[in-house]
Amino acid sequence: MANSGNSIKLDEIREIAAGSLTTSYQNLGGILLRDAYRIWITNNTNGDVYLSINGGLFNQMKVRNGSGRAYDNKTNDSFFGANTQFKIKWDVAPGAPAGWFSLEVEYV
Repeated sequence: MANSGNSIKLDEIREIAAGSLTTSYQNLGGILLRDAYRIWITNNTNGDVYLSINGGLFNQMKVRNGSGRAYDNKTNDSFFGANTQFKIKWDVAPGAPAGWFSLEVEYV
């Protein structure tokens, strides 16, 4: 049976090393070039981080160390829009930062 939906495509991985993070917001990769329907967030660092998509005006998501999240927005036909810029910062910087943080994106 043929699939009548659109094919899912993968965007480049947005990744940052723990040693590059600070307690001030910085860009997590480039802006989304397309609407993103599914995203995976992985915090493989030894510290908690905050994410923001409003230019870093305030903290919008907290991701605990060693955890991850998946957002399947396609199910409800919503999305993170093109030109969205994810920003990231430490909650409290660990004494010896280790690991990495990544954001993976799917679009149609």
